[in-house]
Amino acid sequence: PLSSNPTVALKQREERLTAIVPGMNRFQWDLRYPNAVDVKGIYNSFFAAAVPVGPEVLPGTYDATLTYGHTTQKQSFVVKLDPRLETTQAELQQRFDLLMRIHGALNRLDTHLNQAIDARSALEKAIADKRLSSEQAQPALDRLNRDINDLVDLRIQSSEGALVYPARLRSWLTSIAGQVSMALVPPTPSMVEVADGYIQDAGAGVSRLESDVAAANKVLNH
Repeated sequence: PLSSNPTVALKQREERLTAIVPGMNRFQWDLRYPNAVDVKGIYNSFFAAAVPVGPEVLPGTYDATLTYGHTTQKQSFVVKLDPRLETTQAELQQRFDLLMRIHGALNRLDTHLNQAIDARSALEKAIADKRLSSEQAQPALDRLNRDINDLVDLRIQSSEGALVYPARLRSWLTSIAGQVSMALVPPTPSMVEVADGYIQDAGAGVSRLESDVAAANKVLNH
């Protein structure tokens, strides 16, 4: 059975889809780009945050390549838009470009959040092992706690958690991605404006985390 944790359940589904067994295997592509990096320890739910899934590909011609040993086979196929939709290729491109920008911002933010979380754990362990005193490590630890908590709330560990704790930037990024991807139509000017603001905030957050991790590493390597 699949886990009740949405993040774990998604990973279980991916493992089932890509599992290889002796004999004939079938691989199913969800027509999406790979997921962005996810934050360690985050609980993704409808209310708090969502798994950073990759955007759908645009209509066009793609290649499926199978390599086994020294043999490679390639087969082209075409992805078409539902003929009942009137969205133009240019409008789909607008939607895709915005989703990819949000996706890139999520990937960078989550990657740096994970680095900051690892640095925080390393400082806490160094204090517990008495390799560092609290006086030595606390300033760097305080900076990490401040900036991690400003960007993501890891206290949320249930679908009701978002009813107790306010959303953070990581949640807002997946939220706007969900709004833009909800339908195969071009994003509205308001969506673009909101997304641009979140992307800018994510860039600033990455810069803060980079500085925090550098400070933590300096203390750890002192």
